[in-house]
Amino acid sequence: MKRVLVVCMALLLTVMFAGAAMAQGDAGLQDLKAQFQQKMDAAKSMEFEGTVLSHDVLCHCFVVKGAKGNVTLQDDYTKFDQEYNRAKGLKIGAKVKGEYKSVNYLNYATSVSYVK
Repeated sequence: MKRVLVVCMALLLTVMFAGAAMAQGDAGLQDLKAQFQQKMDAAKSMEFEGTVLSHDVLCHCFVVKGAKGNVTLQDDYTKFDQEYNRAKGLKIGAKVKGEYKSVNYLNYATSVSYVK
């Protein structure tokens, strides 16, 4: 009987802690998004130019080979040919140029366009 009581108390505590964590989840996520946006706004904008070596649409990243070496860029915040959410169409082997910002050791492309 004691064993059943201990198991029930453990389950009850687990559910209570999980409920408390779930209740704070949305507020914590909003705080993280706000902190990330502040870091993005404060980051220095840098330029890149080169040839697209690869583009992984699932992981939202592409690699550009430039004069200084390869740069891996996230395309989550990329403005492609003046429109958002179109960076999925980057062609491998195409010449591109654009700007990016580094936040938490990741490079986020902010704009990219084909070089004509």
